[in-house]
This record gives sequence, C-alpha cells and structure tokens, in this order.
Amino acid sequence: MSEKYQEGSQECLSEISAPIFPKYESVDRLVAAVYLLVGYLFIYVFSSYEFERNLALFTVCYGVVVLLCLYGKGIRPAKESWFWLAVMLAIGIPYAFWSVLYILQVLALIAVAAYWTLCACGRLLEKDRTSQWVFFDGWNALVTVPFCNFGCQLRVLFHSSVREEAQNNHSGRISGIALGIVLALPLLVIILPLLSSADAGFQHLAGNLAFYITEHLLTIFLRMLFAIPVSLYLFGLIFGGIYGRNIDRIRVENLVKMGKGIKMIPDTAVCTALTVICLVYCLFIGLQGQYLFSAFAGIRPEGLTYAEYARRGFFELCQIGLWNLVFVSLAGGFAKTDLKEHGGLRFLITLLSVLTLLLIVTAVSKMGMYIDVYGLTVLRILPLIFMLWMGVVFVCIIIRQKKEFPMVRICVMAGAVMFCLICVCPIEQWADLYNDWAFARGLIV
Repeated sequence: MSEKYQEGSQECLSEISAPIFPKYESVDRLVAAVYLLVGYLFIYVFSSYEFERNLALFTVCYGVVVLLCLYGKGIRPAKESWFWLAVMLAIGIPYAFWSVLYILQVLALIAVAAYWTLCACGRLLEKDRTSQWVFFDGWNALVTVPFCNFGCQLRVLFHSSVREEAQNNHSGRISGIALGIVLALPLLVIILPLLSSADAGFQHLAGNLAFYITEHLLTIFLRMLFAIPVSLYLFGLIFGGIYGRNIDRIRVENLVKMGKGIKMIPDTAVCTALTVICLVYCLFIGLQGQYLFSAFAGIRPEGLTYAEYARRGFFELCQIGLWNLVFVSLAGGFAKTDLKEHGGLRFLITLLSVLTLLLIVTAVSKMGMYIDVYGLTVLRILPLIFMLWMGVVFVCIIIRQKKEFPMVRICVMAGAVMFCLICVCPIEQWADLYNDWAFARGLIV
C-alpha cells in the first residue's frame, strides 16, 4: 500500500513540476521546419567568407521570419516592439558597409534580436513595454525562455498522437525520407572516396561525384550539425513567446518582494556613506579646480601636452561615473526607508549626481580641447558618446528625486538610440573628412 502511495505521489509531483505542453497547430510544424533553415543560415553566416554582408542579410531575414510567425498565429506585435525592430535593423544592416565596434556590435545585435522577439510576443514582465525590469527581461530572452523550451522543436516536428499519425501518414513518410537522406550524407562522405580508391572504373565513373560530396556536402553536413542546437534555441524562444511556455519563471511579484527584502541597511549608514563620498569629491574638485576647469577657458596647464592633459584622468573619470551610478542604485535599493519618504537621502543622491555631472563635463571639456588641436578619431568620439549617455542618466536621476517617471526605460532607449547612431553613421569616414577639412584651413595640426 505504501509503495503504491509513493508511486502515486511521485507521479503527481512530476505532473506539477513539468510544464504543460501547449496544443500546437499544424502551422507550428511548418514554423519548426522553417527554423531549421534559420539555424542553418545562422551557422552559414559565421562560417562564410563574406561575413559582414551575410550578417546584414540574416538580420533582415530573421526579422521577416519572426513577423510572419506572429501574423500567421494571429498575433499583432506590441507597439514598442517596432522600436526594437528598428534598433535591430540599425545595428545589423550597416555592418555590411562599415563598423567601428566589430565584436561588440555583433553581441549587441544578438541581445537586441532576442529581446525584440520577446517584446513582439508581448511577453515582457510589464507586458509590451521596457521597464525597470529590463535586465530580467533580457535574461528571459537570452537564457530562460529559449533553453527551457529547447526541445520543443523536436516535439513539434516528430511527436504526434495516434489520430494525427493516421491523418498525416503521407507527410510522415516524406519527413522520414528527408531524414534518411540527411543521415546518409556522412556515410557517403566516408564510403565514396574509399570505393573510388579501390576500383579505377568506379573512380572514373564517380570521381567528380565523390569530390563534390567530399568537398561540398561535408561542409553542408558540418553546418547542419551545428545548426541543430541553434535552431532548437531560436525556435524555443519564439515558441515560448507565442504560447507563453516557461515565460513566468521570473515574476514581478517575486522581484518586488525580493526588493523589499534587501532593504536592510539603516538609513543612517547609507547617508553617512554618501556624505563621505560627496565630501571626498568636493575636496578633490576644490584642490584640483584650476587643473580641472582650465579646459573651459582653453588653457593648457604648464608642463603637459594636449594629449597628456586630455588622457590624464579621462578614463578614470569615466569609471568614477559608472561607480557613482552603482552607488546611487545600491543606496536606493538597500536603504530601509523608501526614497519617497526620506528627504535627506534624496538630497545626497542629488548632490552625488550633480558632482558626477561636474566631473563628466570637465572630462568632456578636456577631450574637446584635445580634438580642437589634433582632430577627430574613432577612439576620441566613442568615449564622448558614452559620457553623453552617462550625462543623460544622471540628469534623469536628479529629476527622479522630484518627479516619478519611467527613468530606466528612458535611459535604456536613449542608450539604444546612441548605439544605433554609432552603427549607422560612418564615423571613421566622417572623422577623416573633418580632419582633412580642418587641416587644410589650419584649424588642427
């Protein structure tokens, strides 16, 4: 009796823990087959000679496939998803013509494509819009949803009930034949060269065929081998987005509860830490005021070249800006009292943000004076754009202390727009044109 009870309880637990597989339609089987091709194209892009052009074409192809899948299922993409679709295309298409970010641009393209897919399905944590939970939405899009639905493509392609088998016997035979041909390819690669070497007549008859299979079909087979896990990953993402399978592993309610749980540091300790940091920055600015702010007047400190003056401390100030962003986030997240109810904490966060903006402006002014003398380069433009985005973030933090608005959403979308401008604009060519123009007029050396 006890053994039967244990077996029954184990079956109940397995049913509870296992996610219910949705009732898919016949069109899903077509989508699963199409995603096999999409996975192959992805591998082909990264193994081809014309990688830049093929990556741009694949970006467009991926966007079209996802939209066709959604409209084919009667799903209208969320409004904000069109913004992220434009971001994805703006990152991927210009790669065929120019790029100054290289690997970073490819990684950003992959992340945005996954995020856009989930956003288009309306499966973000706040339905169809970017929110303060954007990091968790990105984790869902890149990791949770595709990997938790990793085997769905195989199940859609090959699993069917008895009734479906009776109705789709013909299509099952066709898919079986296609699978058999695919399985025969590696065997032919091994057998044909050996048979050609064993017999001169067969070598004359099948020599060209053996060469073609060895050289070309082996490459195709290897690509197909790597394309299968990619296809499973991509289909798992779109399938989970459409049917909502394994989409709720991260819940807003749990995140809010966790956020309240980490508010454990006394307000006095947080305010003291922020006060000490602000005093250190005030002391630094007071002692180095003439050195820091001389760039506003176009004056270079004695004993330093323009290059030394611009570079000295520039990247350190960039790091300080990032650290201050971390400090502000930790102060608001770990303080026991909510920011809305603690005026002193809001004042210290505002003061720290103002001091950070002051340091950012001094760093930008130093780099601007360097550019006025020596002209533009990519390595001088990119840090300026990053500092501009940091300025937007800290301005939003200051405003947030007085007024509620979706700060994270604005900052993320502003960063996406700036990143797109870097990808779309031929920065290197424009910098060369400006340098030639400025040098001809004696503006730079």
